[in-house]
Amino acid sequence: MKTFLLIGIVGCVSVASMLGQTDSKLGVVLRSDQETYSIKSDIRLTITRENQGQHDLLIPRQLGWGGMRTNIRVFDAKGHEIQTDFLADELPPPPRPYDFILLEPSEFFGTKIRAGAKEFVNAPGEYDLVVEYTSYLPEDCAREAMKMPAVPFWSRERGTIISNRIRIHIAE
Repeated sequence: MKTFLLIGIVGCVSVASMLGQTDSKLGVVLRSDQETYSIKSDIRLTITRENQGQHDLLIPRQLGWGGMRTNIRVFDAKGHEIQTDFLADELPPPPRPYDFILLEPSEFFGTKIRAGAKEFVNAPGEYDLVVEYTSYLPEDCAREAMKMPAVPFWSRERGTIISNRIRIHIAE
């Protein structure tokens, strides 16, 4: 009986370590091409998702915009959130195996965004930007689509990651 229990415990620990669920870590970093933009120009941002853990990590290639997925939040100098008419929203197609990227430890995958300043802000001033990232895919949906070995996957169940804050100046 003790041998059977020991084999069961070792098996569970092996599966948990193979999946890397306990130490998988994803980070999100936001960067801007410039510190100052004109209200009439485009703002150019880069969002990177970085594997900050010790094991390989699978992520969806697409960020998935709007709703409960990736969102860029903008705050004025007083800390009030800015609302504009711009709505970044998409409904991605069902996932396929090539819609995922395997990041080794310290690797990252980035997306560049270029949009008019008025899609982010309403007037000139100082603004802070931050990205909130939530994977748009639940674990079971991704596993079914991937049909690949058990590799740690950053799924919706892991919650929202908040990036660093960056400050930009919007001039006339």
